[in-house]
Amino acid sequence: MNLEYSAKLDRRHIWQAFVQESVRSIAADQNVYLELNENLPIDEVTKAAFTALGQNGIIYAANGHTCAECTQPYRPLVNEDSDNMDIDQADVTMHVVDGIVMGPTHCAFKNCESDLLNARGGSFCAIHEREYGSKCRIIGCHNNKVHLTQACQLHKSEWNKHTHNQSPGALAGVQRMLRRPAENLEWLPNVQRNPLPHDGPVPPDKENKHYFSPNCFYCVETVCAPCGTVIAWTKFAKSEFPTKIMNFLNSIYPTRELWPAYICIDKAYTVLKFNVNNGAYADWFETTRFVVDAYHYINHKATDNICRTWCNPTPSDGSAPNLVIPATDKSGNPCLKQAFNTQASVFVILLIILLNGKYPCEQLNLWLGGYQSILKRITPGNINWFLHTMLYYHTKHVLRKQALKKEKQERKIEDDISDNSQDEDSEIEDLNSVD
Repeated sequence: MNLEYSAKLDRRHIWQAFVQESVRSIAADQNVYLELNENLPIDEVTKAAFTALGQNGIIYAANGHTCAECTQPYRPLVNEDSDNMDIDQADVTMHVVDGIVMGPTHCAFKNCESDLLNARGGSFCAIHEREYGSKCRIIGCHNNKVHLTQACQLHKSEWNKHTHNQSPGALAGVQRMLRRPAENLEWLPNVQRNPLPHDGPVPPDKENKHYFSPNCFYCVETVCAPCGTVIAWTKFAKSEFPTKIMNFLNSIYPTRELWPAYICIDKAYTVLKFNVNNGAYADWFETTRFVVDAYHYINHKATDNICRTWCNPTPSDGSAPNLVIPATDKSGNPCLKQAFNTQASVFVILLIILLNGKYPCEQLNLWLGGYQSILKRITPGNINWFLHTMLYYHTKHVLRKQALKKEKQERKIEDDISDNSQDEDSEIEDLNSVD
């Protein structure tokens, strides 16, 4: 090939190829014939593909999935009458719910989550962009904005302050580049960050003073099985309020027959208290118990008897025999071990799985968080399809690994049976020769 006439691939070609191939493969998996309008822009292709194939974030490849890591045989209590869980001797399942604080931008107007009209520099969706037009972006101000700014003459100083803080050369920008997580240096201001506690009350929504920049979705929430198979995902705006979590679970499990016996979530205590006080989701208590994952549980107060009684992921007093199973340690002594992997990764990216084959939830969430600045620039339509595709591909990868592992175990059993049969035939031949 003559290199003089060869074209260089850029990110647009790569993104185009990714979208086309992912749409083709997922549509084939779901046996869906997807037909789109001719000459449709690639951003519109991702929106149409997610609408037709995304199933509102439910991963089609995980439908009906069960395995030894996700399902354990039912073990009754010593005194079965004291067990309030109605699971009718069925196998016990657990699903893990978790989220990472990141997400794409959306319209800055209050309670509006529509896509931005201009994803690179805009702050409104098409409707509110037309509504505000040339008005000042300070909330409550009806003056016309000054040319080349987003504020009127009265609020021009606030606009100048905003643009300065957002500029790459500002101190905030330098701080973001130099400071590592949890690092406090003498020459940098001591910024106190107050992340949303996993077991504390949800703070009230922060009121914006202006519409200079768009809002961001608070987090991406997912549900996965202990083996790493992703069940579903969604985006939460503003916070992980218990109502949103329960509505998300109800959308994934439309009938109570689908409800898992255990829901593992870092905010299990908050969700439990909300459900008890609210009463709207009391029927969940008939089949399902909410527990905290092992990583966050160690930070809970030992004096909190409600949390220790109802949200303990590994009770050793026999109160939840389906959460711990008998085993032996390295010395051969009997012990109890955790029945389910509560640290199953929710954001399991295919590259990490190929590198180490493990599912460390917190490590993967931190790794994915490193790309937060990039993902913020992706339009909501594109990020919906990107996340759905990556989680879909990961689920397919996990299922293939499980199938290969099962096939290998079955082949080993067959080989052992064949070897035993050959040994028995050899012994019979030896006996016959002696006779």
